[in-house]
Amino acid sequence: MADNLGRRFQRGYRSLAIKIIFVAVVFLVVPIIFYQLFRAADAQQSVLLQRTVEEKGGLIAAVLKPHLQRFQEDPPEMLQRALNEVASGGMNIRVLVSGFSNASSGGFSYIASSPVVSADYLLQERAQLGEMGVFNRLAPTCDGEVNSSVRFTNPAGRLELLTSMTPVHINESCWLIVTSQTAEGVLQSSIGRPVWNTPTIHIAATIYLLSAGIVVWVFMDIWRNVDRFRIAARKIRFHGSDDVSFREMNTIPELTGVAEDFDSLVDALKKSKAFIIQAAEENAHALKAPLAVISQAVEPLRRAVSSANPQALRSLELIERSTARLDLLVSAARDLETAAADAIYPKSRRLDLSQYLSRLVAAYEPAMVAEEKFLRVDLARDVAIYADEEAIESIVENLLENAASFTKSGGTIDVTLTVNEGAHLTVADRGPGVAPQNLTNIFDRNFSVRDKVQVNMSSKPPTEQHYGLGLWIVRRNVEGLGGSIDAHNREGGGFAVTVSFNLA
Repeated sequence: MADNLGRRFQRGYRSLAIKIIFVAVVFLVVPIIFYQLFRAADAQQSVLLQRTVEEKGGLIAAVLKPHLQRFQEDPPEMLQRALNEVASGGMNIRVLVSGFSNASSGGFSYIASSPVVSADYLLQERAQLGEMGVFNRLAPTCDGEVNSSVRFTNPAGRLELLTSMTPVHINESCWLIVTSQTAEGVLQSSIGRPVWNTPTIHIAATIYLLSAGIVVWVFMDIWRNVDRFRIAARKIRFHGSDDVSFREMNTIPELTGVAEDFDSLVDALKKSKAFIIQAAEENAHALKAPLAVISQAVEPLRRAVSSANPQALRSLELIERSTARLDLLVSAARDLETAAADAIYPKSRRLDLSQYLSRLVAAYEPAMVAEEKFLRVDLARDVAIYADEEAIESIVENLLENAASFTKSGGTIDVTLTVNEGAHLTVADRGPGVAPQNLTNIFDRNFSVRDKVQVNMSSKPPTEQHYGLGLWIVRRNVEGLGGSIDAHNREGGGFAVTVSFNLA
């Protein structure tokens, strides 16, 4: 249990997909965290800036108050000069006056402004302030609180920020000093705007999106390159493509060495397959040659031995049986090595499985008829797979021989080919079937459900010997072609083997 959990943890720890998901989660969570931090910092900054501009408005009011007190005695240009001196950095200053009784009704009149604008401009601006409810908040005593962090569009069509509105009491008059900033000033701050619409958030979001794009680009490039390797491996493994190269399909310079090593590995597999097949053929030839000599040498001995010598005749029979058995074992060993070679590097091509099976079954049918056994064939048409003809021939031949060996005279063997998300070939008989406890072992090497006494040469002709290799070879060939194999007992008696392949 602990070992399984450890292996699962290691797979998850090393998985590229898990790492990509983790990075995606980080990229989703980090912006939320930083947004909250930016929002808190921006709120503090806004409070400080608001206090600053309010205090600045109060200072301006304090500077202008003496001029307002002497407004009736001093020349008009004195107040204008004072406004021009305190206005700086894109600041706009307006001076309005009204009696206490008219303050709440918006009965303010413009006295001066800096910079100087037309009277029509001031009338439109006053109307805007009235619509914003600024004058209504002053109340009859001219002491009301005014929320000055308001953005508005001035009569010239430019955006301004109302930074302060400071009432000044002089005798029976309510003077109102209004300050605002243009876009060249405090408008670049976050006062009066949501945090997501501030330059800091815009810059941070741009950097974040650019970083996220680069990370996604890197991951996608690696993923696509790995997928190209997978496609190349499948073409080599299951399609037998000799013109596929990992180096040519690679697009990442840092993986060039890996691609070249893969190509070298494929080349080594090809050479290994050729060497195994060549060695199997040479070994079989080297062993079969002396066996043929022994078989030929037995014939004159048999003619020379008298029928009155039963011991000699028995010895000759044992020599013949042993020679025949060795010949079968040599052929089986060659088949095993060939199957192993094909599993290492199958030479596949696009194959019309329907037509090929039809020819194979037709060629095998006369031998079945001679044994008084019959084939019932049902093959779907136009079924194409990537496979090696020799491997398919070995699969079909072993399946038919296995089914025939358990079929009694007059019995029928069913051969069907169906299509359902793949090509499925089934060979079924009506023999005794297989004990349930043996179903998981029937594809193992040297495993046979036949009576062990029959496997020995003492009771059956050499040509009917069984060594538990047929279904093992079938499985090796099927898996070498990228397919799968399954076996089960049939309802009503019998046994069926189904091999499945991917469609071309």
